[in-house]
Amino acid sequence: MGNLKWSASHEVFVPELDDEHKEIFEAVAGLRKALAGDTPSADLAALTNRLAGCAMDHFAHEERLMRAARYDSLRWHKQQHDGVRRQVSEFAARIEQGDRTAGLALVEYLSSWLANHTRVADRMMGAFLRNERLRLGKVTFQAGTRPLDSCEWVNAQGDRFTPRVARKCRWRPYSLFSGKSILPAI
Repeated sequence: MGNLKWSASHEVFVPELDDEHKEIFEAVAGLRKALAGDTPSADLAALTNRLAGCAMDHFAHEERLMRAARYDSLRWHKQQHDGVRRQVSEFAARIEQGDRTAGLALVEYLSSWLANHTRVADRMMGAFLRNERLRLGKVTFQAGTRPLDSCEWVNAQGDRFTPRVARKCRWRPYSLFSGKSILPAI
């Protein structure tokens, strides 16, 4: 049976994603341990549901991050997640019916898939997200009616700053033929 253990080789260097990956690895290990013992089918189903929930929540989280960062490989990455979603659903249905071999197959499948996925696809995504965060900085705000100068602004390093406010610009129609303004300057 696949022996998947978390190590630095699986890190994507995005702390919240690494924490979620660790949780998935632990859920796979928990299911593997239960399958090696004399665990009742109902408990196996519960462990499988926990594992599936961890994975599905994590995939949704990664996809939200990639969408927000406009990650170019989102479609490719999501296709990988969709394949796992289908496989896990099929295995989970068989496990709920008492098929222990489906549990063993699920552990084998996820052990192989996770090891490869975290080291390649997730590392690529993690590098993109880290670079995007450096480029944009972390901006967290709450929508409201407070004036701009009463808000607290914090950059990616956690330092406070005051945002520059763009000056009001006057729009002037211009001629498509000459490229010059058709209104007098004010």
